[in-house]
Amino acid sequence: MWRRSRSLATGTRAAGERGSALLELALALPVVLALIGAIIDGGWALHQAALVTAAAEAAQRAVALEDTGTGHCAGAPPASYDGVSAAAAAAAAPTLNSSGMSIALRYVEPACTGRMRTLVADVTYTLHALTPWFAVLLNGRRLTAEAGSAVEELPPPWWGSAGQAQADQAQIQAQQSQLASQQAELVSLQSQLGSDQAEIAAQQAQFAGEQSQLTSLTSAYQAVLSAYQSGRVGVPGRGVGRVSTVAERGLLLRTVAATRQPRSGRWNARAVAPSCA
Repeated sequence: MWRRSRSLATGTRAAGERGSALLELALALPVVLALIGAIIDGGWALHQAALVTAAAEAAQRAVALEDTGTGHCAGAPPASYDGVSAAAAAAAAPTLNSSGMSIALRYVEPACTGRMRTLVADVTYTLHALTPWFAVLLNGRRLTAEAGSAVEELPPPWWGSAGQAQADQAQIQAQQSQLASQQAELVSLQSQLGSDQAEIAAQQAQFAGEQSQLTSLTSAYQAVLSAYQSGRVGVPGRGVGRVSTVAERGLLLRTVAATRQPRSGRWNARAVAPSCA
């Protein structure tokens, strides 16, 4: 009897613990699910808001490029810009539902200020939640973003001269290429001139040496001639004395020129010609 009552008490206690665990799970599970849903839907909402901003900037940029230089200084933007802005917004935010997005284009100023006018793109998007727990709070709410910039409506005086500018740039590049080739040719000519100058200097040095040698020979010949005329050089067969005839003098000079031999840096003259009759 005692054992039976003890087993009944143990079973009752275990059943109570299981019931407590189920109760705790039932109380904590909604809180955990709500926290997970808040994280998911909050991140998704921030992501959609960032995409709406990117779509507004892309739409405004595309329309501004289209509107530049068109001269729209009065009135609203043309209806033809709607397709341009819708395509740019869809490309910038591909995950957004295009059916839930609306784009409105407007000018801030009623007329141009100088040549400029501010163009603004307003984008509105209907938010959708990912989880069912916050669908009541998020579904149907609207995200809005706007982007604007100044557009040059009236073209400047130089507008349309891009072709002439490209032609001028091509001409400048051709002239720069020609100048580079001429500079290379000039460097080649300068190198050739340097080699020619070196060759001329070598030839001048050689000429100076030959001229010096000729001067030395001339001085030697004059010394021999002076010695002969003064009677210090003799002619074989006639003894030492002055030469009496012009023929003998010429014969002596030819003999000296034919029989000169270097000795210690000077020229030694010998009279070996045959005696004159």
